[in-house]
Amino acid sequence: MEMNERKEFIVKNIAEKFVEMDDADKSYIAGYMAGKQEERQKWEQRKEQIATA
Repeated sequence: MEMNERKEFIVKNIAEKFVEMDDADKSYIAGYMAGKQEERQKWEQRKEQIATA
């Protein structure tokens, strides 16, 4: 199995498990992912500010 095929298999497997979860678990995971994305954006902004200073 090639690397891309393996990644696609893993993503499909995760997506299938996510769809089967109840709404509370889905909300928890979505909130966690949104928080991580927000942290990443803040980190990127700080990184840019330091580079331009």
